Amino acid sequence: ISSFLFYENTMCTLSDAYEFMNIKIILLGLFTLSFVQCTTHTTDTTIGYKFSNQETLVFEDIDYPEILGDIMQIIKIDSLLLINDYYGDSLLTVFNLNSNKVERKLLGQGEGPNELISPLEVLLSNNNLWILSRPIHQLNHLSTQSIHKTPKLVRDLQVKTEADCFVPLTDTQFVLSGFWKKRYAWMNLQKSDELIEFGEFPDFWEAEKDIPHLSKAMFHQCHFAVNPQKHLFASCSYFVLEIYEYDPSGKKCPTLKFKKQLGKYQYKFSTDEHVVFAKMKEGCDPVSVDIVGTENHIYLLTQDPEQRKQRNILVLDWKGNPVKLLKTGQRVMCFAVDEENQMGYGIIQDPEDKLVSFKYNL
Repeated sequence: ISSFLFYENTMCTLSDAYEFMNIKIILLGLFTLSFVQCTTHTTDTTIGYKFSNQETLVFEDIDYPEILGDIMQIIKIDSLLLINDYYGDSLLTVFNLNSNKVERKLLGQGEGPNELISPLEVLLSNNNLWILSRPIHQLNHLSTQSIHKTPKLVRDLQVKTEADCFVPLTDTQFVLSGFWKKRYAWMNLQKSDELIEFGEFPDFWEAEKDIPHLSKAMFHQCHFAVNPQKHLFASCSYFVLEIYEYDPSGKKCPTLKFKKQLGKYQYKFSTDEHVVFAKMKEGCDPVSVDIVGTENHIYLLTQDPEQRKQRNILVLDWKGNPVKLLKTGQRVMCFAVDEENQMGYGIIQDPEDKLVSFKYNL
C-alpha cells in the first residue's frame, strides 16, 4: 500500500495527497483490528477441572476372537472398530461389533505393499484414514472405502524428521507437533517443504522459560483431535490443553482460541542439544494420556487423582468448559466414543488387556 500511495502522490495535488493519507490510515486501522481479532484467545488461569456433573461407568466385555496385543488406538466407524496394534502382525485390524468377528487386516508390519513400520498414528478426516508411520516419518492414507474391501495404501510423502504426531485438518492441510522452535508446524500437502511454525511451548512452571525448546518439545508431546464442522482442533499433552481455530481454505495459519493448565508439573531436562532428555519429577499432578473429539465435545483420558493406575474421562465442550466427569474405576488404555448412541468402547487392563463397551449419558 505504501509504495502504491507514494507513486501516485508524486503526480497529484495536495488535497489528493491528504485523501490518500486518510485512506492509508483507515486501511492501517482495519489491518490492526483484523490482527487483534485473529490473535485473541482465552487462557483459563485455574489449574485443572472441577465437575459438578459426574457418572460412574459400567463396562461390558466384548467377545474379541483374538489375543489383543499392545493396542495404541481404537477408532469407530459405523458398526466397525479399527484397532491400531503396536506389536501385531496386523497393525490395523477391522472388527465388526455386530458379528464379533475380525473382518479383515488392513495393514501389515513390514516394508511391502500395504505394510508399514509401527508405531502408527491414525486419524480419521472426511473419507480418509491418515496414517503416520513414526519411525520412518512417512505420511500415508487409506480411503475409508478400503475398510470394506481390499485396501490400497497411498504413500503421500516423507514428513520432516522433527515431526512426532499430527492432525489432518483437511485432505491437504496438516498440523504437526515435534522438535521445532515453535510448538507446531503447519503444512500444506502440496507444498510440504514450506512449513510454517506457530504456537508457544507451555511455561506454566516458573523455571520453564529458560529450558531448551528440544526438552520442552519432548516433555510436552501431544495428541490431537479435530472438529471439521466447527473448524477447530485440540491439542493435549500431559498437563496442557489448547484449542485452535483453523481456516479450511488454508489461507492463514491456525489461531489459538483457548489454553489451560491441567495440572502442576516439573521435570528434569538436558541442556545438551545432542542428548534430548526430559523426565517428570515426583509430586506432579495426574497426567492426561489420550484425547478423542466429536462434533460437540472433547474427551480427555486422565489419571484418577486418588488411584493413579485408574483413569477417568473428562468431557469438555469445544470452548474448554467442563461438561461431565466419567469415572471408570479401571486402567483404560485407549477409547472411542459413539456420541449419537451414547456408547463408548475401550481397552482396559484387567489385568490382561481386553476390549469392552460402556454406556454414558450427556
